[in-house]
Amino acid sequence: MFTSFRTRLFILFLVLAASVLIATLAAVTVATSNQAERTVERELGVSERVLTELLRVRGEQLLQAAQVLADDFGFREAVAVGDRATLISAMVNHGDRIGTQLMALYRPDGTELASTHALDTQKMLAQPRGVQVIDGGLYQLVTVPVRAPDLIAYATLGFVVDDALALSLQRLTNADLSFYSEMDHSIFASSLVAEQQQGLAAALRADDLSQWLRGADLAAHVTQFNETGLLVSTSRKDAVQGYVELRQQYLGFGLAAMLVALLLAFITARWIHRPLSELTKAAKRLGKGDFTAPIQIKQRDEFGRLGDAFNRMRSAIAEREERILYQSKHDLLTELPNRSAFQQTFNTRIRATKKGCLLVVNIQHFRAINDRLGQRFGDQVLQEVAQRLQRLFPDAQQFARLAGDEFVLTTDSAEQDRSELAQKLEQFARGPWQIGGTSYRLEFRCGLVCYPQHGSDSDTLIRRAELAAHAAHQQSTLWTEYQAGSDEAYLRRLQILQALPEAIERRDLHLHYQPKLASASGKVLGVEALVRWQHPQLGVVRPDEFIPLAEQSGDILRVSRWVVETALNQQQLWLEQGHQLHMAINLSAVDLQSEQLVDFIQTQLQQRHLLPQQLTLEVTESAVMADPQLATARLQQLREIGVKVALDDFGTGYASLAQLKQLPIDELKLDQSFIRELPTSPQDQVIVHSTLALAHALDLQLVAEGVEEAAAWQLLRDFDCDTVQGYFFSRPLAAPELIHWLQQQAPQLLKNEST
Repeated sequence: MFTSFRTRLFILFLVLAASVLIATLAAVTVATSNQAERTVERELGVSERVLTELLRVRGEQLLQAAQVLADDFGFREAVAVGDRATLISAMVNHGDRIGTQLMALYRPDGTELASTHALDTQKMLAQPRGVQVIDGGLYQLVTVPVRAPDLIAYATLGFVVDDALALSLQRLTNADLSFYSEMDHSIFASSLVAEQQQGLAAALRADDLSQWLRGADLAAHVTQFNETGLLVSTSRKDAVQGYVELRQQYLGFGLAAMLVALLLAFITARWIHRPLSELTKAAKRLGKGDFTAPIQIKQRDEFGRLGDAFNRMRSAIAEREERILYQSKHDLLTELPNRSAFQQTFNTRIRATKKGCLLVVNIQHFRAINDRLGQRFGDQVLQEVAQRLQRLFPDAQQFARLAGDEFVLTTDSAEQDRSELAQKLEQFARGPWQIGGTSYRLEFRCGLVCYPQHGSDSDTLIRRAELAAHAAHQQSTLWTEYQAGSDEAYLRRLQILQALPEAIERRDLHLHYQPKLASASGKVLGVEALVRWQHPQLGVVRPDEFIPLAEQSGDILRVSRWVVETALNQQQLWLEQGHQLHMAINLSAVDLQSEQLVDFIQTQLQQRHLLPQQLTLEVTESAVMADPQLATARLQQLREIGVKVALDDFGTGYASLAQLKQLPIDELKLDQSFIRELPTSPQDQVIVHSTLALAHALDLQLVAEGVEEAAAWQLLRDFDCDTVQGYFFSRPLAAPELIHWLQQQAPQLLKNEST
């Protein structure tokens, strides 16, 4: 019926345009529907996290308020003597100030002293913090001990959870919140409208919550708090409205595009002639990689010239494809197979061969060769190394260049004589090497693995051979065979890298605080915040393990921000409790490169109303030397806002005296390696005494860390050291343990010093 090519082409364009439109519309519909569901779930998840954080903050505020009441001297005295009138007055006044609706005071045995509600005191003691149902209402409670100094009572304070709170939380979380009883299904508080609250109550009584949510077109998450349920809900219709409009817009756009496509199809079909079919077939053959058959068009018009051009292009593409295929599998400099081609063929060889060996050869200090003598000389080195390897190992099955300075070869002999191998490697590495008419000495490190005992795939074998080469480097030997288990540290680093982001997100990191004391008097001046990480599978992960990995992965900025926020929160709490402690926090080289560092530190201090002079930021010599100019500018900016700066691990980095003179710092922290053997090492005594004289001459304070015995402390006092810290005084402690140490052991240090 449709004999005209132009007509058939037009109909084909019509069908294709319609098919694409329908398929795309269907795909958009499915995608937007799925995205709408994900958006709803994400919003509910965000709302839950915001609610949890708000309740946590309220709990912290309540805890601080309760602690202030419990620490009040007059209140504790009234509790101790049983002055009920004074107790009630103090509790009422305190409750009015902080806006609590529930307050109770009872003795350790549960006997009530004063209370606004009938409480189950044993339940309060069993659950000192959380949400509980009391007298038919829902309260967020916190219970703290009252000591004078022994435990004399417990104080419980609580905020009521009502509709007003639910509406306030709804404005913050952008989701409706409903608190209800798990026992009688009554609703304590809700931001839903009255009609929805009635429907929710009925659904709870009928145990048909899912059906009610579908009928109300709501998406929701349900959470339990002891005997209380929490329903977080949002309207599905509001969530998907934007996607419905998007589909409608896309439909209109698609119809317009289809009309344009049909118009273009009509114009194209009118002017295209029969040679198009031949060109199309040739293009398909070319697309499939068939470059053999040329196109045959004898016409002398535009299509004929197009056919000639197509043939020339076919020849050029065939030649280029052949060249690209070769380049994709070979190193162009040495003409050896590259890593990808080697692994592909080596995996096939492993499956077909029962046993064999793999040798990785690494050129030592190759980067320095390029830097000092130029890349051209380095290229000649690589070419000469590749040629000598092939000459000295003629029985090798495969050669390849793995990376810039790394080569690999394999053999099918798993029982190869190690002495013969050592002899060949010695012959290979023997110098000097004649490169471009120049005699040059090269150093190599080699790692050997055998399969299947050391691995059954190329990735594992290459990695273990590289580990063996690294071991040879550490042992200063030419070659080393892989020893089973030597890659455990590598695997542990991988596990740490994988677990660190989640640990930061879940706040699995903790801070401990090590006291810093005045060397002359033993008075506690402040603390240094030290991060700790206990992982369920990895166990204790030391900072020197995960901090360098965090710097490499880019997670160090998140770690540092968490440390700063947590440490300053603790300093603020201590200040409110009457403990004026200077805070020291460590920064990394990556932190110094951050343009937001100064603004972030200043903002955190201002939010907590903390004095900048009470904060010291410690940076290591190596961090400063990573970019001295930028580090100096950043440290100067920190000092301008009032923060103190300390140069940590002094004596182990690369800072010269000229650079030290220019650095904007307030104190030096002498590395503990000079302190640990101070009483018995005259050399360390000279170093410490000289460093103290240098620091004081530059008007710098000097901190000695790592003090582990009284003799070291005595020498440091004799040398007029300013500040000391170390295990002799205290190990790093959690915040509650530090307060106990300040109350129990720190006074003893002052007493001993005075005597």
